[in-house]
Amino acid sequence: MKKITTVIGLLLIAMTTLAQRQEPVNLQKDKLDFEGYTIRLMPAMGGTYGYYILKGKELVVHQGYNPFTLSPFGLSNKEDVYKVAKWQINQLKAGKSPTSLESPAMQGRDIKLPPALEQQLQLQGSRGPWINQRLSPQVATELQISIGH
Repeated sequence: MKKITTVIGLLLIAMTTLAQRQEPVNLQKDKLDFEGYTIRLMPAMGGTYGYYILKGKELVVHQGYNPFTLSPFGLSNKEDVYKVAKWQINQLKAGKSPTSLESPAMQGRDIKLPPALEQQLQLQGSRGPWINQRLSPQVATELQISIGH
């Protein structure tokens, strides 16, 4: 009986330790101003993290999924989230898409809407926010980010 109680106790301690591995997102504190943009963390599934990037009050990037696998589980630690978000901001500032697609043939392609349709949709030159875009695993390697959970 003592063995069963000990095993159950150790199991509960292990579960508690693993469940509290990631610290929760503090919406007031978990933000970073970088190059005129604001990076804000957001909670994702399984105690992981997503983020969004704002320019002033305008939403530029919303990444609730892991940007390398498109899994609903985000990135494992906050430092990695900030690295990816800073990389995307640098892409934006360089005039590039804030994403790096898997296929080199797709890079640089941008779908152009007819001016009348663009005006009708009130895009007026703005493409709107980038939402849950996939990044190349090469970016993770370059930034020394673990893409697993």
